[in-house]
Amino acid sequence: MSKNGTGLLAIDRVAIGYLALTGALSFAGGLQGVMFAALHVFVILLIVMISRRPLPRGKVGTFFRLLYPVAATPLLYHEISYLNQFVVTGFFDPIVQRWEVALFGSQVSQEAAGWFPALWLSEFMTLGYLTYYFVIPLLAIGAWASGGRAGFHRLGVTVALAFALSYVGFILFPVMGPRYWYGALEGALSEGSIYQFARELLEGGSSKGTAFPSSHVAGTCAAWFAAAREDERPFFLAAVPVVTLVLGTVWGGFHYAVDAAAGLMIAGIALALAPRLAAWAPLPDDSLAPDTP
Repeated sequence: MSKNGTGLLAIDRVAIGYLALTGALSFAGGLQGVMFAALHVFVILLIVMISRRPLPRGKVGTFFRLLYPVAATPLLYHEISYLNQFVVTGFFDPIVQRWEVALFGSQVSQEAAGWFPALWLSEFMTLGYLTYYFVIPLLAIGAWASGGRAGFHRLGVTVALAFALSYVGFILFPVMGPRYWYGALEGALSEGSIYQFARELLEGGSSKGTAFPSSHVAGTCAAWFAAAREDERPFFLAAVPVVTLVLGTVWGGFHYAVDAAAGLMIAGIALALAPRLAAWAPLPDDSLAPDTP
């Protein structure tokens, strides 16, 4: 640790580990891959430089300092469509589809909406899928309120690790998912305004090959249980949106059911590993003082 600085926190080590591993894998992509690797090295150096500075005292600065890998997931997600084809050519959907039938007896993502073909239910499930974009920040705030900055850091490490594991899976085992393989949901259930919004959102920002495991499920469930470790109230308050998100990923044909199950497994792994990582590289004691504006 540098004088007056934090040193590399657990959240930094997760970010650096992910960037180093994926940067090394990028070399499989020739000249373009070297450019990605160089960018990763630059970001790693930037993280090291930031770690030499004291932890921000204000709430907003601390929020981003301790959650920046999670905030950066859209950028990391976007590059995966390139990285996964550097390492592997093609996609493994047929394998996952066989797992789907073996485990669940059918292609659940193609049949679930037809089991209860009600527009209101389809809209509700899609809304659950979209809660991903605000449930994690709200759970993070809850962890801070319950466990202070240390609790917030523990949640950040858990969620960042869940995303990192998911994204490495995307790179090494790319799967397009049912939305690409079979096409988007059609018919009366697809005419709802919420579903249309979700479809346009995905078409504008989706990254091919990022279905297995479901990072939506992995990241959200990791945050849900990590927040519950600090205070059980967030577990019950967020139960409906989180459970609906897990079901909605499959209901709307966004993911195979196997993707959701794998996402839950990744969340479990992150929950098991994160406390040890956070204890290994915790916040310095002086950063645990009461928050200042």
